[in-house]
Parts: sequence; C-alpha cells; structure tokens
Amino acid sequence: MAIGLILISTLLHAGWNSMGKKSGTSISFYMWATACGMLIFSPFLLEVWRDVVAMPAKFWWLILASGICQTVYLVGLAKAYQGGDLSIVYPLARALPVLIVPLLVLGAYGHSLLSIEDIAAMLLIFAGAMVLPVRRWREWHLRAYMTPAVGWAIVAALGTAGYSFTDSAAVHLMREEGFTAFQAGSAFAVVQAGGIVLCMLPVSLLLFKESLFGTVFNRPGAIRSVAMTGLFIVGTYLLVLISMSMVTEVSYVVALRQLSIPIGVAIGVFWLKESVSITRMQGVSMMLIGLIFVSL
Repeated sequence: MAIGLILISTLLHAGWNSMGKKSGTSISFYMWATACGMLIFSPFLLEVWRDVVAMPAKFWWLILASGICQTVYLVGLAKAYQGGDLSIVYPLARALPVLIVPLLVLGAYGHSLLSIEDIAAMLLIFAGAMVLPVRRWREWHLRAYMTPAVGWAIVAALGTAGYSFTDSAAVHLMREEGFTAFQAGSAFAVVQAGGIVLCMLPVSLLLFKESLFGTVFNRPGAIRSVAMTGLFIVGTYLLVLISMSMVTEVSYVVALRQLSIPIGVAIGVFWLKESVSITRMQGVSMMLIGLIFVSL
C-alpha cells in the first residue's frame, strides 16, 4: 500500500513541478498555491480537528520546523527554476535527500534499518543525479555544478531532507496518539500547509521584496494555474505522509519518491522542449536501476 501511494504521488509531484516551471517561478506563486491546496483539503480536518488541537507541544514544534524546511525547499525550487531547466534542477533537488535523510536518521537515532544493498542503491541514485548537468563525458568539470541553478537546487534538497525527517516524526507521533494512517496524513498535510504559508509570507515580502499579487496574478489563466498547482502540491504530499505512517524507516520513502525524477526529465524534454544529451539519459538510467533495487 505504501509503495502504491508513493508511485501515485510521484506522478503528481512531477506534474506540479512542471506547472510551476511553466506558469510561474516566484516565491509568492508557491505560497498562493499552497494556500489553495490547504483550502481544498481542509474538509479532512473536520472530523479530527479537536484531536489535532489536543496534540502535545512536541507536535507543534515539529509543525514549525516543517514549515521552515518547506519554505527553504520552495524558495530554493523557485530560484533554481528561474535560471535552470526542469530536467536538471528537478533531479538534483530530488536525489540529494536520498543521501541526506539516512544521515539525519542515523544521527538522531544512532542506528538505521537500511542494509548495505539499500545504501548501494541510494548511492547509485545519487550518482545518476550528479551526471545530469554534464552534457558530454569528455567535458566533465566541477564548473558544470558551479551555477546559481545548481546552488538553489541544493538549497531545495536540504529543505526536502529537513521536512522529510520532521514530518515522519510528526505523523508517527499522531499514530501513537490514536490517529489512523489516513487521518494522520491528511490532517497533518492541511495543518502543515498553513504553517508553510505563515513562514513563506514574511520571506516573500521582506526578504525577496516580491509583490504578493502582481508577480502571480498578472497573466491569463493565473488563478487556474495556482489552484491546480496547490491541488497537486498538498495532494501529493498527503499521499506521502500516509505512506510515511506505514513504514518504520523514512529513508525508504524518500528513495522511492525519486521515481518522479525520470518523469520530470521526460516532461522537461517533451513538454517544455528542453535539450537532452546521452549523458543525461545515462544518468536517468542509473537512477532507475537504483530505484528498482530500493523497491525490492
């Protein structure tokens, strides 16, 4: 069941990233999209809101930490897409957490459930992602990674690793308090979305000096694009949160979510008309092999 939910979420995740790249790459775009997603899925809170309010203080600290990490992720993503192709930025932002999250788990709990085979597969996923910015093997150089787009993609990856770790702890805390997997995942997704909006608002206004409305709603179809992206953002992560509550090791979830990488690359090439090279396809193939081994 967890694998099935993750597979569905990968399609949705690649979809909303492509919409974000095509329709708007401002920070306020993602803020409004998250707010729309929160409103769309808010009915899931009706049944359990009293139980959510009664959660211990530790849960609310995790909500705050998650909101900050999600803000780092979305800011990094928006800035990376302003100067980089979807087929490069997206794989890098998705693959780096495959290595970061197991390290966080090991540091926090002192042990990991991952086998040597799992670690080898995750390293293969990471290696494949690092190949993507290289157009030709004979032209490989460190400067291929020394671009603003790659730098912001790394920022997005750090945010992903952070919220994956905090959110796993939060949904397992909800399960301990008696929530079902669906109740924990859906309720947390809505509450977390509210936390993200509150964190992104001052970042957008004060740090990056963006207009709340002008950069988002000044073109035809903007409202529909924001609403669709919000539906996919919160809906995608709702499925991931439910799957997180079903497994004991969050690193597996993070690794399997990378199936969205080849989907994102395909969208970048066929829909956004981005260029493709042999090395990029080789990198995607390496990642697919690693994903197969992780799923086994």
